[in-house]
Amino acid sequence: MDREVPKVKLETVIKLCTEGIEMLSQGKVQETVNGLMHTLEMARQMMAVHKARGEVWVRAKVKLGDVPPGTRGWLLRNDEGGMLIFWEVPDSPRPLVDLFWRDSFQEYIELEDRCNHRHDHWHQ
Repeated sequence: MDREVPKVKLETVIKLCTEGIEMLSQGKVQETVNGLMHTLEMARQMMAVHKARGEVWVRAKVKLGDVPPGTRGWLLRNDEGGMLIFWEVPDSPRPLVDLFWRDSFQEYIELEDRCNHRHDHWHQ
């Protein structure tokens, strides 16, 4: 399963276009070009960070429907809309996905402790 690519919000695009049109109407051609180049560079950096970032895993603290406590989940998305988790439930007849609001996820899930999951323990 591919990781979701970061999306630019529509409001951001509209705001940039509106500002660009306004600056162009004032004859500020170079400033408009510079602003757009800066925005493109920021987007490029955001994509590079996204691609380099490791996968984030969580665990269920409590039973969540068909998801038993302690089940590992993969963080598919984490933005202002909430945290979207894809659960690893081997015997499930369908994919299990949950959305948690950012202000209430602590009751249900916890980040997996990366320090305790180094690669060397797989080879013992």
